[in-house]
Amino acid sequence: MREVDDRVLPEFTRPFFWDVDFASLDPETDDYFIIERLLEHSDDRSFFWLLHRYPERRLLEVIKHSRSLSRKTGHFWRSYFNLKPGDVKCLQPPFHRVGGKF
Repeated sequence: MREVDDRVLPEFTRPFFWDVDFASLDPETDDYFIIERLLEHSDDRSFFWLLHRYPERRLLEVIKHSRSLSRKTGHFWRSYFNLKPGDVKCLQPPFHRVGGKF
């Protein structure tokens, strides 16, 4: 049986970090970025790795506070975790549009 090193990202997640130095990513210190990226872009294997690697409370924190997630992704995770629309920032109107015209 192969041992898994939790201090590095699995190689199968590499395609989702095309724009950064993959080897320098740390699953602990870069957790917000890693979670945010894999919530938005992943395949089945990366999806299940994400759900098993990070505690639900941390996933929920990113889902609720990230403005980088698309609305489509926000709706998926809102439904998956049975959240209210107002709990997910990426589903709220942009700040500059709140209150109408200037």
